[in-house]
Amino acid sequence: MEPLLITQDSFQNAWLRAIQHLRGKAWEMFNLIVHITNPALLDENLHGKVTDLQSSLGLFTPKEVAYTIFPHKLYARHNNAIDLFEAYNKPKGMYDKLDPAASHRWGTYFRRMTHYDIGSKPVNQLLNIINSINSSPARRYKAAYHIIIHKPGGETKKPLGQPCLASIKVQLEPAEDSHKLHLLCTYRNHDFLHRAYGNYWGLCNLLRFLANETHLTPGTLTCVSSHAYVDKHKVSLKEFLGELT
Repeated sequence: MEPLLITQDSFQNAWLRAIQHLRGKAWEMFNLIVHITNPALLDENLHGKVTDLQSSLGLFTPKEVAYTIFPHKLYARHNNAIDLFEAYNKPKGMYDKLDPAASHRWGTYFRRMTHYDIGSKPVNQLLNIINSINSSPARRYKAAYHIIIHKPGGETKKPLGQPCLASIKVQLEPAEDSHKLHLLCTYRNHDFLHRAYGNYWGLCNLLRFLANETHLTPGTLTCVSSHAYVDKHKVSLKEFLGELT
């Protein structure tokens, strides 16, 4: 199971290249690594086409998937981390108002990042990382910051109905003018039609948020998919790819 590395400037180009590789591998492969060099790039025309495709197939839209990782429009409305976390997690906030069909029994990724239930008091992992980086600019660690999604026990062994995004590493690279902030993410199971496009978009937005809140330069996003696949709607996906060429 030799890994495959795909490097592209935008998450959209990376997703398309990954889909093309999967098509040539009977729609399934292990250890697919996607490296996105510019998390801010977004082709609105292609974005609309992917949205139309997923809507026509009755799948969650890219925005619905991305919002499970980072609610970028809610952040744009509040423009700071503290107000964002409050608006999302407070009673009758965005999380409580989610359509049950758009979330999971275990919650959402952003909920786990900002309200991880452990002991008597939930932990806001994102706030802890932001505060740690901002509190001591002279002692910023290159690879100490880590976001946990899974909870020990059943979530680490069930094939379905549990978080597929396992963890996120926040990496700081010293640069001439400012540190760069990168993310390294691991997926145990990754459906490239249902989820990967929206996942990449949400992670790019999360990266930009963390960079903004820590006054660092947005860097790169790297995603490792232990098991990458397309399960259903393969004919429709082939037709979609054909229309793009």
